Amino acid sequence: MAKVPDTAAVKQENGPVPSYRGFLVHAYADVSGNRLFFTGRLEDGRSFAAADASWRPYFHIYEYDAHRCLPLLSSVQYDCAPSSRQPFEGTGTLLRITLRNYRDRNRVLDLLAGAGIATPDGDIKPPDLFLMERGIRGPLMIRGTYRSGTRVDAVFPCPELLPLTESAAIPLMLVSADIETDTRTGAIRAVSLCSADVSFSGYSGLVRIADPAGIRQDEITGPRGERIIFHAHEESLLRAFVEDIRSRDPDIITGWNFLDFDFPRLADRCSLFRIPFALGRSPEPAKFFASDGRRSAAALVPGRQIIDALRIARAGPERFPDNSLETVSRSVLGEGKDVASSGAAKIEELDRMYGADPEGFASYCYGDSELVLRILEKTGLFRLTMERASLTGVSLDKAWTSVVSFERIYGAELFKRDIAPIAVGRATGHDEGAAGGTLLDPQPGLFRNVAVFDFRSLYPSIMRTFNVDPLAYARSGVAAGTQQAGDSRDRLTAPNGAAFSREPGIMPELIAAYFRERRAALDAGDTIAAHVYKILMNSFYGVLGTGACRYGKAAIAGAITSYARKWLLLSRDWFVEQGYTVLYGDTDSLFIETGLPEGSAYGEFLSLCSGLASRLNTFITGTIDREYGLESFLELRFEKVYTRFLIPPIRALRDAGELRGRAKGYAGYLLGEDSRSEVEVKGMEAVRRDTTPLARRLQLELLDLVFSAEDRDRFKDHVVGTIRSLKAGELDRELIYRKRLTRPPESYTASTPPQVKAARALGWKGRRGTVEYLWTMSGPEPTALQTSPLDYDHYIDSQVLPVAESIAAALGWNEELFPHKGRRRLDLESGQMELGL
Repeated sequence: MAKVPDTAAVKQENGPVPSYRGFLVHAYADVSGNRLFFTGRLEDGRSFAAADASWRPYFHIYEYDAHRCLPLLSSVQYDCAPSSRQPFEGTGTLLRITLRNYRDRNRVLDLLAGAGIATPDGDIKPPDLFLMERGIRGPLMIRGTYRSGTRVDAVFPCPELLPLTESAAIPLMLVSADIETDTRTGAIRAVSLCSADVSFSGYSGLVRIADPAGIRQDEITGPRGERIIFHAHEESLLRAFVEDIRSRDPDIITGWNFLDFDFPRLADRCSLFRIPFALGRSPEPAKFFASDGRRSAAALVPGRQIIDALRIARAGPERFPDNSLETVSRSVLGEGKDVASSGAAKIEELDRMYGADPEGFASYCYGDSELVLRILEKTGLFRLTMERASLTGVSLDKAWTSVVSFERIYGAELFKRDIAPIAVGRATGHDEGAAGGTLLDPQPGLFRNVAVFDFRSLYPSIMRTFNVDPLAYARSGVAAGTQQAGDSRDRLTAPNGAAFSREPGIMPELIAAYFRERRAALDAGDTIAAHVYKILMNSFYGVLGTGACRYGKAAIAGAITSYARKWLLLSRDWFVEQGYTVLYGDTDSLFIETGLPEGSAYGEFLSLCSGLASRLNTFITGTIDREYGLESFLELRFEKVYTRFLIPPIRALRDAGELRGRAKGYAGYLLGEDSRSEVEVKGMEAVRRDTTPLARRLQLELLDLVFSAEDRDRFKDHVVGTIRSLKAGELDRELIYRKRLTRPPESYTASTPPQVKAARALGWKGRRGTVEYLWTMSGPEPTALQTSPLDYDHYIDSQVLPVAESIAAALGWNEELFPHKGRRRLDLESGQMELGL
């Protein structure tokens, strides 16, 4: 991007101070300059940097710790004064320690930690404190004058930074990068860049390739319009790549598996050739932080953000069979990579292309980087990322984190109330433990005309209704350890015993605002913004139950689930009293036999079930008012109806002669408003990614047969036909297992699952990801390295018969139709079962 010439620099000595709208991409402390630095992009498309040298770093201590703390500060310049900010617990006084120099803050805090002195905000970085004080959450207003810069278009030396209260379309710039390497030497053969702004109105880019012969240094145009630039050697390619990033000046650098593969290899190869890895908007080199088993790999590029597209696709609302670029691209775009093979076959093909068709090799590399941007565009995932960052206040690279996002949201609300955060690790009462969601025993079998009722956003609604909130918990008196403080009129006690002040907390107010904003987004047709509010609210329960969150307490999470259990059981009992059978219940849902006759129209179900939901809601509202004196925000609704509903028995118990339904696994014939029906599966093989495509397809076909006809003979014939086709080798393409390794294969020591064996056979070390393998006569083998014949008996026993047996058992059909694993085999000529010993 061309930089603003010096003549365009603004000098505003008289008149109003000019204002500019923008989006903050990166905020960090410039320790050497003793200031805060902010970078991003303005509404007119220019990149900016802003500095604040007047704000001083600070932290708070409890007044009773002053006699221990202040002697430790003797070597630094600081000011100490009483703070207006209240302690989180509501008692005592805080002192504010303001330091003259940024470089002293971490050193002082280390001394305090060593002395066991707690500080409420010492672990919060100075830029984050600055932004929370001002309520800035991404979009911002800059007031002040600027001059032209060398690495950005506009530099604001001493502006005023304010939150942006109105919406603005800020054209952030993205670059998607991809590299191709020599798997033997690690050398980078090609690197591609594909650029677009957040509107994704057009792509442009280039690919740089090291000529296999070390001769070519020309440029041609590729099939997608990309520039293909040849370099005589890798060093020249890498130097040009670093300059490409600086000249294109992106706000976000992305790519597929970029942080676990491309970025560290680029950093290593630049280091090898002593090329400064200065990809940012300052001269400092970019840094890579490898995964340590507890945290994922990360990168720091001053002035920009690194966002791994694979990670946000994994965190997004859509699920894929696996998270490879090939699979996600085909699912989203209907097309895949130029070379779709995997494993050794892929490496062999790319090696061949690099030597014989370098132009095609370069185009393949560019195609991968372009696919990433097209996926982000089509799925709306980058828009989701911006919305989450703008709502929570965290940086774009942390937008999909739950704990960091919650702490930022909650911390900002505390700042508004002039309350300090809770000190990390500081106890607020006895931790009583949290129960999970409530499960009602499922009844196995096949049922007709079953309605599903669910509480809308149950956990957020409970928090809103019963003031379940960390601050209310800390200030209830009971939570603080003073059992005599307050009385039942001043606090609310959850079924698990956790107590909360009746003084309105932060969570109810936040959730009420999110409900309003989500409704407004839905009314405006903005499904992406509506989804952001929904998933944030739904994440609050999990965050409050983890020790990784400074506000997390098992007792708080347990209060939520105990309230949920109370109202689920009350609802179950109410339906029973009305004469209905409750087949199953899970956390926020109830499955009820309606008793309506066969062939009832959707409108009849809607009329009956909406009336039932309305009556039950009135009962719940009255009960909450009577028992707690509170307004209820709980709302049960009629969600859907199944004309056929199947709960399979638990396989292990069934084999032992006990018939009990499988929780969290069921299927039904979902009736639509247009009176059409379709099979819907939850928690069974058809929707599990760790089963084979054969098992998933077969289960859907068998369920459709059962729901539409309940024909025992057709069911049996379909299973027999599937086994016959399997043993004839006609279904080999459906036998691939795809399982994800959550940690490197060498870390598995106590046991060796089949996917780990396959990963080790592929030579994986220090690597995580999805492994594809087949089950052969020699056991699990990677798909790309299969040498032994397929073990069809394994697939019959583990992928075909369990699927068929569970459905047949739910219908009460004679299990002699199908063999138990490993004891009988099928005579394919007669279609009968016989002992195979």
